[in-house]
Amino acid sequence: MTALLPRLFRPDVLPLAELMALCLDGQLYRVGDSFATLDTPDSAALRAAAFASSAPSHVIADRGTAAWIHGARAAPSHRPQVCVDARSRGGRIPPEFDGRQTTLSRGDVQLIDEARVTSPARTALDLLCVDGRFSPDAAAQVLYLLDRAGVPVSSIKSRMRGSSRTNARRYLARADQLSARARSVLRPFSGPTRSRR
Repeated sequence: MTALLPRLFRPDVLPLAELMALCLDGQLYRVGDSFATLDTPDSAALRAAAFASSAPSHVIADRGTAAWIHGARAAPSHRPQVCVDARSRGGRIPPEFDGRQTTLSRGDVQLIDEARVTSPARTALDLLCVDGRFSPDAAAQVLYLLDRAGVPVSSIKSRMRGSSRTNARRYLARADQLSARARSVLRPFSGPTRSRR
């Protein structure tokens, strides 16, 4: 008779010191605040399950946490980034989460495994409109998410034009930079140039 192992191990199953030792020994790998055996494939569903194991059911993974779940970044945010829809009467967000209220449109949220997560297109929009410096790494994440959603940068720009977000002009300038970057990345390679003799 074989015993079934859980898909994810958390410190409530084994002490964190033992989980870290198993990770160092090459028996487990880290998935957010959880751990998985090496024969468990890394996937969006596994990352979503890791998020859901420590998050209240009424919150939605967004921004950096959603980007991690969708595979746009290698590690989750230091503090899980979540939101609640401003139109819903969800519960409060615990202080260990980087939480916010936002207005979500139809199609902005999807269910992955046990977790509600902002869609790749909505996550791209949220990352584009983050305050502070817009790093090349953030730009690469946004382009990855748009590609995954099958959405061109132009559709994000048109959605932003109808937005009431503050600093919308700055975010549109970022979208223009993304358009230029996407064109340079997708420019077909014509091969080496030959000089005529």
